[in-house]
Amino acid sequence: RLTLLLPGVLSGAGTYFLVRRMRHMAVLPSCMGAILACFYLALRAAGASVDDARAYGWIGEADRAGPLMDTWRYIDFGKVVWSALPGQVFTVLSMTLVVALSSCLDVAAIELELGKKLDYDHELRTVGVSNIISGVTGGYSGSYIFSQTIFTLRSGVRSRVAGYTVAALEGLIVALPFPIIAYIPRLFFGSLLVMICTDLMVEWLVEVRRKVTGPQYCVALATFGLIMGAGVEWGILAGLALHQAVM
Repeated sequence: RLTLLLPGVLSGAGTYFLVRRMRHMAVLPSCMGAILACFYLALRAAGASVDDARAYGWIGEADRAGPLMDTWRYIDFGKVVWSALPGQVFTVLSMTLVVALSSCLDVAAIELELGKKLDYDHELRTVGVSNIISGVTGGYSGSYIFSQTIFTLRSGVRSRVAGYTVAALEGLIVALPFPIIAYIPRLFFGSLLVMICTDLMVEWLVEVRRKVTGPQYCVALATFGLIMGAGVEWGILAGLALHQAVM
């Protein structure tokens, strides 16, 4: 529904504009807080409750949070169907390749933002160790949140306190006895996605033209189209093949 879509799009576009024009560490957090404050002020002005907003679709359904330790009760090796493991070898290898490749792309993006060379081998080892720790504790595979790193750099933050703060807040959210996500409007997440998407597309489809040669820029645009049409994995592979053929 347009009424649910439009506020998130407008909020994301406005946040992007303010972050680009006012390069200060307080701009993005202030915009995020303002989005939440405006939503609940509008909700109160309309005389609606949180349950009304949830019924209309503004807020997601509230799932009851279980005990924290229940997370690890699902890790039961006795229920693993080991005979199915050989058939997953290609999937595991593909996932390893995708995470390694995406990690390299993340490092490259951060490298461009910093304007200096980074040690790719060191960064990949960091990602590998992090994934091992995440896997043995029941987590998912992953890589850098390079968009957060870049936004932090652009906000003028050069301290590790930002990372420690994010980790502490995420731990607090997990430990809370109620699902905090159930009280955050969907337009909040949508606005952040719009902001990040707009920033990445402007930077890597428009502004990057000044940083690369003509053929490289054509490969970048073609790779973007291939990813949109064929998916991330096949699009990246096709883009690499195209780069080798053209360059």
